[in-house]
Amino acid sequence: MSRAFPFIRPPRDVVRVGPWSRAVADGVEELPRELPDWDYETVLSLRRPVQVDGLRARRSSGLPDDAELDLTVRWGSSTCALRGRAWRAPVPPRDGAEIGIEFDLDGDQLGGVLELDTVLTLRRATDGASPAAARRPGSVLWNDRFSVLLQGDAVLFPLAIADFQDLPYPTGAGWFLEIGHDLEAAALGSILLLANERRKVVVDALAAAGSPSEADERVLSALRTDVQRALIEHALAHEDFSDDVEYPGGSLGALLAAVLRTTFPAFGVEGLRRERNADPILFTARIHDATDLLASS
Repeated sequence: MSRAFPFIRPPRDVVRVGPWSRAVADGVEELPRELPDWDYETVLSLRRPVQVDGLRARRSSGLPDDAELDLTVRWGSSTCALRGRAWRAPVPPRDGAEIGIEFDLDGDQLGGVLELDTVLTLRRATDGASPAAARRPGSVLWNDRFSVLLQGDAVLFPLAIADFQDLPYPTGAGWFLEIGHDLEAAALGSILLLANERRKVVVDALAAAGSPSEADERVLSALRTDVQRALIEHALAHEDFSDDVEYPGGSLGALLAAVLRTTFPAFGVEGLRRERNADPILFTARIHDATDLLASS
């Protein structure tokens, strides 16, 4: 089903992307759809060439030539339910602009299906735009998605489907994230995402994470945000957790630190603790905003 947007979008060919590739020991290779040798200690060094008709993109979208556009790469991980922005660059107002995407993703934030979304977005509109043009910062004018199945033996968030009737959790809950307390223990053995088999909509969405429907995407968005909220709350409530400590790679502490950096890159742990304690309801809303809860892709 095609999707209608509330603003003009440029033709697909204003952005021309090359293949994703990754750096390996002896050079660079095209990024495959499956990585059977992946594990949570793997750092993915990713590259992609892009050519953008920045001027044509603006004019065909009803935007003035001086509107500010960004090319951004967002990543999402189905199993650990995290997401974030990996890379961003401004798009100049000229056609045929060559832009090289290049960034690293740490394995301790990944697992399951890795989704790489390349998007052309509006950063700021200026006077002279068409009434039908995009106006809200972050409006997506063009997008492309590439998915990679991370098939290593060590998935960061083990996932189990269980009947909550047999567990000490509310029987109507959709899921529950079990988190350990030893910050230096391996994240792999410290976290378990339990999905309630009584909630078929959740189980079906997880099964379809590689190619979700719109309904599945809404469920997965809620799951991602709630898992990220649980990890953030766990970190802030843990009296020994601090951003002054360098936790071992692959540990629970390193994962929690990565989640906080990804979600709130401009804030330290103590500042986040103060804000959460002062207004926990507003703090939850900030997590919704930072994780793009139910946002359209």
